[in-house]
Amino acid sequence: MTNAYGTNGEAREAVREAAETLKDAAGDVRAETKRAAKRAQKSAVAASGALAEAATTFARDARSVVEDNVGKARREAEIQYGKLKVQAKQRAEEADVFVHERPYVALAAAALAGFLIGHLMSASRSNVVYLRDDR
Repeated sequence: MTNAYGTNGEAREAVREAAETLKDAAGDVRAETKRAAKRAQKSAVAASGALAEAATTFARDARSVVEDNVGKARREAEIQYGKLKVQAKQRAEEADVFVHERPYVALAAAALAGFLIGHLMSASRSNVVYLRDDR
C-alpha cells in the first residue's frame, strides 16, 4: 500500500528514524542538564566560599572595633578610679582631722546617723503589738 511516505515499510522506517532522533535528542538534553547542574553546583560552592570569607572578614572587623572600644572604656575607667581614689583619701583625711578636732560632735553625728538608719530600716516592717483585753 502506498501513502505520503511511500510504502508501509518506508513509513515504519521513517517512524523508527524519528523515534531514534527523539531518543538521541532526549539523551542530549539529559547530558546538557547534568552538565548545567554540575556547573550550578560549582557556582553555589564558590558562592558559599565567598560568603564564608565575607562573614569571617566581618567578624574579624567587628572584633577589632569591639576590642578598641573595650580598651578605651577600660582606660577611662582606670582614670576615673584613680580620681575617685584620690578624692576618697582626701575625704578620709578631712574626716580624721574633724574627729580629732571635735570628737564629741563626731560622736553625736555618728549616733544620730545610726539612729536614723535603724529607724528607717525598722519602719519597713511593723513591730507594733496590739493587746486585747478579754475581761
